[in-house]
Amino acid sequence: MSSLNRFATCRATVRVAIVIGLALGLSACLRPLYGPTASGQSLQNVLASIDVPELKWTDAQARIGHFIRSELVYDLNGSGSDTPKQFVLNLTFDETLSTPIVDSVSGRAQSATLIGNLTFTLTNKDGTKVITQGRATGQATYDRFKQRFATVRAARDAEIRLAKSLAEQIKTRLAATLSQM
Repeated sequence: MSSLNRFATCRATVRVAIVIGLALGLSACLRPLYGPTASGQSLQNVLASIDVPELKWTDAQARIGHFIRSELVYDLNGSGSDTPKQFVLNLTFDETLSTPIVDSVSGRAQSATLIGNLTFTLTNKDGTKVITQGRATGQATYDRFKQRFATVRAARDAEIRLAKSLAEQIKTRLAATLSQM
């Protein structure tokens, strides 16, 4: 029995040693996203140096455009510090409204899904060099009611949720790109 116990203990020790060896070997491959950038700057300061200019949205997109810009400004520079701008973030937005459930008696939609696509391009301040570009997609669903104002408020809440989702996606992508610089 004692030789079996020694063999089991030896196997367990070898397994632990292998796991520790793999963990140490892979630990050099990982770098925290919100740590210092490759240039040594704080990623928070680099994100705060992104300018999100006011855009001319269409009348139908003015409200959600305002929500998107406000969320991005807050996500990138929540401290409110006046950081010199090095980059410009250009945005274009398109949305669709889908009403998958329709009441067969009244012919009214019972729910709606707001689908938004936000295309972004990050350039240097003078616009001569594209740093990164991409597209963020999100959706927010809301119920439609017989009361008109309840439906309007539910739609506005869906726009706010969609704006937060899109802004978070863009912030993460910008952070991943800028942390390598």
